[in-house]
Amino acid sequence: VVTANNGEMYGATLTYTFGAEDPNAENTVVMTIGSTDYVVNNNIIKGDAAPYIDDAWRTMVPVRVLAESFGANVDYADNVVTIVDGDTTVVMNIGEETYTVNGEEKAMDTAAVIGDDDRTYVPVRFVGEALGYTVTALQDGETGLTASVVFQK
Repeated sequence: VVTANNGEMYGATLTYTFGAEDPNAENTVVMTIGSTDYVVNNNIIKGDAAPYIDDAWRTMVPVRVLAESFGANVDYADNVVTIVDGDTTVVMNIGEETYTVNGEEKAMDTAAVIGDDDRTYVPVRFVGEALGYTVTALQDGETGLTASVVFQK
């Protein structure tokens, strides 16, 4: 159920637009903090891990569902996450604040982690932008905190 600003409730609606959707985007993925339901190209996909906000106030998302929603390949071995999308390769080491994009080292202010659920979570803005996606955080109107994240390419 979606509740509009005027209080009206809409149920059984499967097409949603969050924020300013780019009509030229080939792919759109929406992840909501705390929800295992993802909206991928206006289709609801059930996942098994939910995005969350870490102690550094960064949005962390389960890497496999995010990357595979983009059509990318993910490999995880020996605490190293490798994401390959076309001619772009992103490599992140669990617990480290550096990562590489096509071999070029970059820095971030948080690190990829293994969650309590044994899922690998990555800071969404760094991965999304490294793969060429526009990343837009949508805030909760009452708290001002990130409620959802929209990826478009």
